[in-house]
Amino acid sequence: LQPLADVVKLFFKEEFIPAEANKVIYHIAPMLAVIPALVSFSIIPIGPNFVVTDLNVGLLLFLAMSSIGVYAVVLGGWASNNKYALLGGLRSSAQMVSYELAMGLSTIGVLLMAGSLSMVDIVKAQTNIPFIVMQPLAFLIFMITALAETNRAPFDLPEAEAELVAGFHTEYSSMKFGLFFLG
Repeated sequence: LQPLADVVKLFFKEEFIPAEANKVIYHIAPMLAVIPALVSFSIIPIGPNFVVTDLNVGLLLFLAMSSIGVYAVVLGGWASNNKYALLGGLRSSAQMVSYELAMGLSTIGVLLMAGSLSMVDIVKAQTNIPFIVMQPLAFLIFMITALAETNRAPFDLPEAEAELVAGFHTEYSSMKFGLFFLG
């Protein structure tokens, strides 16, 4: 129930917008963080008969949506017109781009074995033997890079509370702050 309580708390907090902020980009950045993350869930097959969207390029869409999150971080740091937030956004985007390369390369073996970019076909190709058994190193690389994409410990260097005042989301409050973390 803690995440639900946090949502209620953030919803009722006062929203603060810096006076010198670029208002349009300031409001768009949190949405750019959360919308691509939610779109990514639409291609994941949940059960054998429960698939929201079966795209023939599903994995490509997943990688593209995770790449759009970089723009949210950079724009979030830049829009508030704060040099510390900008530095945090640039550090975070550099980390995200560097880990996206490894994450994309770790999926090539899965694509070759499944013979398709469709997430449904990739899941169906694993009915006899899971790909994690056949490619444990690629799985490990994918999991580490996916964790690094979220900027969570031990990959939370872009926030660097001690030196950059909590990174790119320094000037955000209320639900906009919550949207960055939801994304």
